[in-house]
Amino acid sequence: GEGETGVAVPTAVAPVRVFADREFRGLTLAQFTSECGDQVAAIAISFLVYGRSNSPFLAAATYAVTYLPWVFGTLLLSPLSDRYPRRTVMLICDGSRAVLVAILALASSFHAVPIGALIAIVLVSSFFSPPFASARSSTIPDIFESGPSYVRAVAVGRILQQLDQVFGFALGGVVVAAVTPQGALALDAGSFVASFLLVSSHMRQRPAAAPGPRQGLWTMVRNVVPDLAIVWEHPARRALLTFSAVTLLFLIAPDALAVAYARQHGHGAVAAGVLAASQPLGIAVGAWLFIKYVPTRRQSHYLLPLGTVGAIALALTSLVPPVWLACAMWMCSGMAQSFLIATIAAYNIVTDRAVRGRANGLAAASIAVTQGLGFLLWGGVADFEG
Repeated sequence: GEGETGVAVPTAVAPVRVFADREFRGLTLAQFTSECGDQVAAIAISFLVYGRSNSPFLAAATYAVTYLPWVFGTLLLSPLSDRYPRRTVMLICDGSRAVLVAILALASSFHAVPIGALIAIVLVSSFFSPPFASARSSTIPDIFESGPSYVRAVAVGRILQQLDQVFGFALGGVVVAAVTPQGALALDAGSFVASFLLVSSHMRQRPAAAPGPRQGLWTMVRNVVPDLAIVWEHPARRALLTFSAVTLLFLIAPDALAVAYARQHGHGAVAAGVLAASQPLGIAVGAWLFIKYVPTRRQSHYLLPLGTVGAIALALTSLVPPVWLACAMWMCSGMAQSFLIATIAAYNIVTDRAVRGRANGLAAASIAVTQGLGFLLWGGVADFEG
């Protein structure tokens, strides 16, 4: 069918469950394992840095540095998932992150190691996340040959990402309290080992999508702009990417303001946590409802209406409802974000396999930039308007 974007999408939902595919099942378990480990590690390193420095800024910096690779590292490193076999890229990323996080766990045990060095290890480790994510996202269309089941596969990945956010931080707090921050970091290193084993045992080796001569770092830097031009020149791809970035700039507001909104109403960390979790929970529920009840041939027609509904639900926060009602509205906004399933699926369907890694890299970078700008924008609005 033809949606508003003019993108052809599958016309029927395949009856076969996506988890019946062994390769997808392994990749999904690898994603869930490593993302849960990352959430636990985020709590652990922030808790560790704050405990040693008593500085909220430095504790927040440990979160902030993980965004940098998604802006700069994605643009530079995502082409690797096109020029090298994607299974190899994922294995190298998992192995490298396991080693680096193990070093971080060991180094954090010694007070002589400066905090700056710990944050630097976090930064270097984070640079392996974008090429892993790009390789994984680029492989899913190959598994399902961009057919009807591919839309379900996208939804499953989206649901898991949100559930990781909902439960990951709570689990991280429990783990840090139970086994110390160093023990939590060791568990994170173990999660990357588990992901490495899952990828190596379940994922089929495929040749590089766009093989070419080996390139040095400077050559890769020079190729960033041409690579982006190849992705950007396709009108449907450009429209889908711009639409997603613009809507997410507004829909990120709850993440930026949950703590401030809870404190404005006289509540503490528990209320802030519930507020922060309400939108990811809504995204997970909305994604499940979207793939279950919306026919695949109609999904692209819901892009604009759902994006609008999500924005309206957030705009009602200006009426300053109580926390419980704000949670319900933010959850509704999250449910409306199910339009991203159709957006992601269409974006990959219109992208040739040879440039899919670069295309997903540009998408990840744009989302990271949008999230960063959204935090600044809505934090500034809150300071000015309340």
